[in-house]
Amino acid sequence: MQTRTRDGLVLLLVGVLLGGGLAWLLGRRRESPPAAPRALDAVPAGALLVATLDLPALRASPAFASFLREEREIPGLGKVRDVCGFDPLAGLTEVAIAIPAAGEGGDFGLVAAGAVQDQALLACASKVIEARGGKPVVAGLGSFRAVRDSSDEGRGEIAVRPGGPILLGGGAYLRAMVDAAEGRAATVGASGAHDHIARAVGEGAARVTVVLTPEQRAELGRELALSGAGRAPAASIVAGGAAVALGPEIAVHGAVLCDAEAPCAELGAQLRAARDARAGDLATRLIGLGAVLERVAIAADGKALHARVKLSAEEAGALVERLASLRGLRQPSLAPREPPAPAEPPALGGSAAPRGDAAPRMDAGAPPPDAIITPRRRPVPDDAGAP
Repeated sequence: MQTRTRDGLVLLLVGVLLGGGLAWLLGRRRESPPAAPRALDAVPAGALLVATLDLPALRASPAFASFLREEREIPGLGKVRDVCGFDPLAGLTEVAIAIPAAGEGGDFGLVAAGAVQDQALLACASKVIEARGGKPVVAGLGSFRAVRDSSDEGRGEIAVRPGGPILLGGGAYLRAMVDAAEGRAATVGASGAHDHIARAVGEGAARVTVVLTPEQRAELGRELALSGAGRAPAASIVAGGAAVALGPEIAVHGAVLCDAEAPCAELGAQLRAARDARAGDLATRLIGLGAVLERVAIAADGKALHARVKLSAEEAGALVERLASLRGLRQPSLAPREPPAPAEPPALGGSAAPRGDAAPRMDAGAPPPDAIITPRRRPVPDDAGAP
């Protein structure tokens, strides 16, 4: 066999093998299931704040596991698993929380991705609404089904579709999340500003990014000017964020982006002074935060300002536990309170002698009365992060 003929046959064989391998790979790609939805894929563009949580990473961390593994309760109804027959959060892997830049105060959206039992979740939400005296209504929203309380239009809705994600929001913003999840509207991934600050703080099991609109920055500047601060460095802030990376050590990285280098450097000097003052505060040291603040490194880098600190897992767990206790993040006990003791009748033949503890007191365990706050109407700002 001639050398030219032999080389041609070898090349033909290699081509057949490569072509067959490529066809096999393409076939495997067609047969593979579609990628699971990501929480950020349902967050609409124009968000002021976006926070994400990597639930498997947080569950595996000694510092945060206890908060995610403990039995969750629905206030007034009991344990979630007893009410619903299952724990809707058990199979979730990712959560995103968003606050829109254009919206009334109180608007927010929550997106949860992972293993979702859509029918069971709708049934659970309906049961909770009924137990609270409401009237659940289930309706279709595109590929999603949503449940809401028809007797209280002010509350939010829960929407879910087979395979997820789960959406929690209200009114127009919930529908905006549905449009984003179904690809009919831009998502927060199109925001270059959010992406910029996210890259500045890096990856983390928990991350939050905030991007101010031009209107919000102008209002911040006016408020600082009225307070007598003049052109304060804080007025130059464009965006900010923080990320918590988990490992043998807990690494916290915060960053602020400014519109110029000089105010960013000045802001860094102010934050270092505030850090030193707060680290020496007695109350701060009592909760164990003083020693952490002393280790926070704050440095400006051009138009960016970075703050970094590392903690051991034990140190982070103790600090989170103390902060949770102080902030009341733990759910209060639902055990009924003992009735107050009856008042002593006044003595016969004269008025009762005054006692130091006879003055009526508020029950220390009773919640404060609800405050009704009417949101102030503002002009709708441009989307945060818009070019």
